[in-house]
Amino acid sequence: MTNVGGITERPPSLQDHPSDALLAEVRERYPTDQPSQDALDQKYARRRGPGWSPTPLETIADSVRKWMRHEVGPDVEVTDVRWLTGGASKIQAAFTLRPGDGTEQRLLVRMDPPETINCTNKRTEFAVMRAVRDHLPVPDACWIDAEAEYLPEPALICGFAEGVTKPRAATTGQVSGLGTNFGPALRPSLAADFVAHLGTLHTMPIDALRPPDAVAPRVGSTENALWRLNFERQLWELDRAEDVPVMEVAGAWLERNAPALDRASVVHGDYRSGNFLFDESTGRISAVLDWESAHLGDRHADLAYCTQRLYGHYAEDGRTFLASGLLPAEDLYEAYRRTSGLEIDHDRIRWYRMLATYAAIVKTLATSVRVARLGRSHQDVLLTRLEGVVPVLLGQLAVMLEEVL
Repeated sequence: MTNVGGITERPPSLQDHPSDALLAEVRERYPTDQPSQDALDQKYARRRGPGWSPTPLETIADSVRKWMRHEVGPDVEVTDVRWLTGGASKIQAAFTLRPGDGTEQRLLVRMDPPETINCTNKRTEFAVMRAVRDHLPVPDACWIDAEAEYLPEPALICGFAEGVTKPRAATTGQVSGLGTNFGPALRPSLAADFVAHLGTLHTMPIDALRPPDAVAPRVGSTENALWRLNFERQLWELDRAEDVPVMEVAGAWLERNAPALDRASVVHGDYRSGNFLFDESTGRISAVLDWESAHLGDRHADLAYCTQRLYGHYAEDGRTFLASGLLPAEDLYEAYRRTSGLEIDHDRIRWYRMLATYAAIVKTLATSVRVARLGRSHQDVLLTRLEGVVPVLLGQLAVMLEEVL
């Protein structure tokens, strides 16, 4: 290792191709829940494989046809296959499925690149989407190819949802929902749906989600908080290229102050602007998207996440900060209390907000840079662009630590 300006740089080979011994050491030091550990193990096992190379659309089409013949029947037709843009972590294509009975269905295939910015468990994502579909507007999860038997990489197929992620006239130019401005006309109805759906998610039964797809942490213990922290710490240890002292201080504080769980809920994990579709004509949310980070855990994680500064902006008065571009955080919390009937612990909000900032630094300073440098994603330009928010995130983490130390 070399030390430059107080920052210790690590030999690239340590993380480019982590050894079995290093993986085992980090796994033992930072234990997490089994579905999360499965995702981590798959990530680093797949890193030993080839990097990303363009997959022809016809290859996707042929793979989906083979898959659908197995799932639906030999007479099935797959037509109108086309690429979809958007997102930093998935390769997406839309298609029309005709089972041979005169009906047709518009569907979407979401396939991983060799390595994504989000380390996720495809089986958990699929199981959660199926569990919540009777409670929230979500794309129907139809089939899963978790081991890449049909597609070049793990994938799932879901229903095609209508709507937009931002007003068509928006000129914010932000990436993936960062600072999206919905405008004063759309905010009230979108905010009402946004909060109501979150309350519904956190109060729905969790019985349908069981191991190995999801594991419920023990109520009354700090198990959930430590699982979530240790998941990020494994990623940080294995993906980072340098030592960042503020991350070590933050990790230690988060470990010492891990909050106990009062209720196990379905947690979305990435609930914010940019991850829902809406109908501009009605101002109503038509689908909640991107369930890849979903898990069973503490509802405060979603509340802290959607109110991060990164995903909001100031209203037209220049003074009022709008969480996820929709409404002030305190108004969001109050609306959540009314719609869900659940109380909010602001100490836990603070803890999960610091964890969210810690995790964002892991993604932008460690994982996205590593993935792009190794050529393992189709979005290398976008992933390296995300590094531009690192100084803001590090400053934000330092301020949070100053408030509690």
